[in-house]
Amino acid sequence: MKKWEEPREQEAAEGSVWKKRVWWGLVTFCTVILAFSAFHVWRTVHQSRQENDTFLELAKLVEHEGAAESGLTGTDGKESGDQAKQSRYAVIAGQNPDFAGWLKIDRTVIDYPVMYTPEDVQYYIRRDFYGKESVSGTPFIGDHCNVDSQGMIIYGHNMKNDTIFGALDEYADRDYWREHPVIRFSTVEEEREYEVFAAFRTRLLYENEEGFRYYEYVGDLTEESFGEFAEQAEAAALYDTGIRPEYGDQFLMLSTCSYHTKNGRFVVAARRTR
Repeated sequence: MKKWEEPREQEAAEGSVWKKRVWWGLVTFCTVILAFSAFHVWRTVHQSRQENDTFLELAKLVEHEGAAESGLTGTDGKESGDQAKQSRYAVIAGQNPDFAGWLKIDRTVIDYPVMYTPEDVQYYIRRDFYGKESVSGTPFIGDHCNVDSQGMIIYGHNMKNDTIFGALDEYADRDYWREHPVIRFSTVEEEREYEVFAAFRTRLLYENEEGFRYYEYVGDLTEESFGEFAEQAEAAALYDTGIRPEYGDQFLMLSTCSYHTKNGRFVVAARRTR
């Protein structure tokens, strides 16, 4: 009997060793994957934090350092309001000629420079203010419009950490709109205010598909086109603000990705106050 049992014992021992090797192989593989994932998450968080710090430094420069460095004063020895505003943004524009203006919504994280590169519209989609590689990117003005167009669109990423336009879809809540009804967009020459009149979810449409192509209503519109935009924006709006844009009004749209559907977008539209 012994001569028959020995091969079985040997096979059992070899099987046990093989199982241990498979087990430790799986453990090692899972450990490597976990470590790689943890490193990737850490790197993304660290990079996002660094990118946000860059924007915070720029915001600090706009709010505190720009006017002081200009040395512009009024007749009473104090800086005049318009001169201070101009000098603030001139400092930023001096650092990068692609700077178009400063976007700010009070009591939110939206407090960013906006870039304009008509030759390569999406140049800043994955670049920071200084042109360095960036996950967050920098808000930028879209095709076929500029800061003086009747219809202007600004794009920004919907970041998971709520930076850039990550918090924009909070405007889906009427109460949030009531608390944040004004969008500020300042150029080197002037500060502007826009009142939000619509917030809506939509998506990019296929070439032959019928629907509201909000991104085409930019530049200088005809009265007919303006009317179409106002009507479709009102129909798509998640709630009624009671504000109706009229032909001749300048308006801007803030557009970001939305995950309610494939190629989804969330848009906040606002008209310039008179």
